[in-house]
Amino acid sequence: MKVIIEMPKGDDRRRHIKYDKSGFIDLGPTKDVIPVNDGIMPIHYGYIPETLNKKEGDEIDVLVLSEKSYSVGEEVEVNPIALIRREDGDDKVIATDETKSSIKNWNEVEKKERELVESFFSYHHKILSVENIEVTKKYLEDCSLGN
Repeated sequence: MKVIIEMPKGDDRRRHIKYDKSGFIDLGPTKDVIPVNDGIMPIHYGYIPETLNKKEGDEIDVLVLSEKSYSVGEEVEVNPIALIRREDGDDKVIATDETKSSIKNWNEVEKKERELVESFFSYHHKILSVENIEVTKKYLEDCSLGN
């Protein structure tokens, strides 16, 4: 599946695609909203085109595990491995690119990295669960606008 990167790993700015898809909006320093990790994005963050998170009213967010550096707006081919369910309904798909293709589930990710990502993305809204690949695939199918 293809995803678009909004905030690369290591970035300290909050960016979001404009609703008309004409570019990205810079919403300021991440640490103003999420002080965890000094506001530095611990993982590549983006969205899955042609999807809709019905609870949030926006495309599905995706967290991409990778050894590569990506840029804002870059399209990346990934494989989903898990789904973070949050109490606010702003769920996050976890995926890998080809540099991390040996990872098949969230528990195979290094513990320190898992803890940092979970801490970062639960700062404002509690994580309810991390779902397996079968649940993740069903969620993606249900949220696809191609159906």
